[in-house]
Amino acid sequence: MTSSRRGALTMGLAFACAFIAGTTTKTAEAQSGPNAEVLVIHGTQCDKPTVDPAIGEMPPLKYNCYKLLEKKVLPLQKGKPSTTPLPNGRTFQVTLNDVTPDKRYKVGAAISQPDNNGFLKLADITAEPNKRFNVGGWAYQNGAIVLAIRVLP
Repeated sequence: MTSSRRGALTMGLAFACAFIAGTTTKTAEAQSGPNAEVLVIHGTQCDKPTVDPAIGEMPPLKYNCYKLLEKKVLPLQKGKPSTTPLPNGRTFQVTLNDVTPDKRYKVGAAISQPDNNGFLKLADITAEPNKRFNVGGWAYQNGAIVLAIRVLP
């Protein structure tokens, strides 16, 4: 191979690598933004109150035992609902409605109807970044599902 061909090949590979790296960076930037961390928790009544250490602190609710079933991170894009299935067969939906000037997040929370025909609005919340809010109370295995949600900027 001649040196001019080697040089052209090297420049072509360098250009391709730069293009791929630039595309990857732009894709990552387009996907960055707020996310909703969703803890799917099973609350029950038991003899010895316990909270799964992976959950952290729970507010006083109807139940005294809490087990983390799943932890999910859902992307938030303004006006586009993000959904995740729940263990009871229903679907949870969270939507970023707006960001306030003081950098709080206006989010809507909803759950699918029992017949999976549309969603029922649970709450409209103005959430502070990294601060949890809870929704739930849907019957599940002698207890209920509780969702702890926080917006990650």
